[in-house]
Amino acid sequence: MSTLQFPTRLPADLLVELGELTGIRWNSWELEPIICDAIRRYMHPPAAPAQEQTSTTSGAGYQWKQVYLPDGTRLRASFGGQPHFATVTGTEIKSGDLTLTPSGFANLYGSGNRNAWKAVWLRFPGNEQWVLADVCRAKQKAAIARLFAGADYVAAEPPAAASRSARPSAQRVAVAATQGRKQGRKQGKAKKHGRRGARPAGSTA
Repeated sequence: MSTLQFPTRLPADLLVELGELTGIRWNSWELEPIICDAIRRYMHPPAAPAQEQTSTTSGAGYQWKQVYLPDGTRLRASFGGQPHFATVTGTEIKSGDLTLTPSGFANLYGSGNRNAWKAVWLRFPGNEQWVLADVCRAKQKAAIARLFAGADYVAAEPPAAASRSARPSAQRVAVAATQGRKQGRKQGKAKKHGRRGARPAGSTA
């Protein structure tokens, strides 16, 4: 493919923002294919978002430990400065004719010891933004922590239930107090009766 060599002016802040989004330095030639891909998508918008949205509701996808990749998720990794892509198709990750794991895709070329969480970028169906897989994992861990924290709160005994459980003991205390007063009145009557019926010392019948 032939290329035309002529200068193209781009705002510096746009290049910096693109570099932060892709993880590639703003002045690196590695941004070239990403910029070209963005221009092509601008000229020929894909007609797939509706299909992608439908596929996500089907439940198909790939479970990558804590992170779920729905059907249609795109994966990107760079090898020798060149970006390569894979796609979640059904319940598998496909790169061409190959069926790969995330680690297998991250190490498709090269030494084979790259951490897939640090090397693979993800683009979910219906979203044009690429996000580092490690960022997705951190977000998902935080969401899971909040989920279990909420479950613990719901499982705790509510205050109303606690007050109901304490009510019988309060009733027992009241009943015991009533019985104590009754017993005290009986003893008081017995003492008075004993004083009325007692005879003086030395008296005879």
